[in-house]
This record gives sequence, structure tokens and C-alpha cells, in this order.
Amino acid sequence: MDSEIALFWSKIVQAHPDLAGRPYHVEQFGSPGELAQQLADLIVSGEKYATCGALVEYQHQGGTIPHVGYLTIVLDGREKPVAAIETTQVSLRRFRDVDAVIAAAEGEGDKSLAYWRQAHQTFFETSLEAIGKNFTEDMWLVCEYFRLLGIAETKTAPE
Repeated sequence: MDSEIALFWSKIVQAHPDLAGRPYHVEQFGSPGELAQQLADLIVSGEKYATCGALVEYQHQGGTIPHVGYLTIVLDGREKPVAAIETTQVSLRRFRDVDAVIAAAEGEGDKSLAYWRQAHQTFFETSLEAIGKNFTEDMWLVCEYFRLLGIAETKTAPE
């Protein structure tokens, strides 16, 4: 798996030489399996160009909070690299303050704010329970926009 990721990253760097030597992260969006596959497919298609995560989960995991320039190799539901993305904008917002613009950019369901709220509340209730936390509409989210740098089996995404 690591060699597959390294090979994929080397192809991205060939297309974007300015990325050489920069650190990148490897992530599966959502939860493993079907949701990760659906979200990866949306990223590859260009329909999904934003995401959000619960700040408390980043803090619990001790991971790096995304920032402008943050590079990620996106894994699909089978944990295979399918896309490389670069974060272009980050903001902290409470769940209740997420707007229709972010909901549409997330690309899920009918892209409405109502769909986004329902789907994300369900997701966060489960993911937060796993770390002993509770969902609230006042919880902080790390909202990020990203650009697609390239996808597997093609050279690069359109500029």
C-alpha cells in the first residue's frame, strides 16, 4: 500500500513540480467502506470541493488541523489512492452556522443545506460517540475548501 501511495504521489509531483518535498497526508473521507467510496467518487468527479470535520475529533486524535496548502492523498473505500487535493481555504464554524454554500460545495445528496445537516448530524453523532463526545449544534467544525490536483489513472485535474 505504501508503495502504491508513493507511486501515486510521484505522478502528482511530476505534474506539479512545486509540490516536491512538501509533506502530504493520507486520508479516507467519512467512515471506511461505502461512505469513503462515495465521497472519493464525488472528489474525483469534481462535485465535492469542500469538507468539514469536528474540531474535537482533530484534538482527540492529536492530528494536524488542515490549513491553506495542506496536501492530502484521498483514499477510496478500498483504501486505494484516488485523488490528491490541496486545501485552499479553512474556517472554523459552529455546526449551526454552516451555510448553503458550504453544503453545496460538499457535493453530497441533493446538495441542499437540509440534506447536509441531516447527513452530517447522523455522521457526527456516531463518530463523536466513539470518542466519548456528544453532538451539539454549537460544536465547532473545521470547514475547508480544496482544489483537485490529480486523480488516479489520469495525469492531472483541470486547472
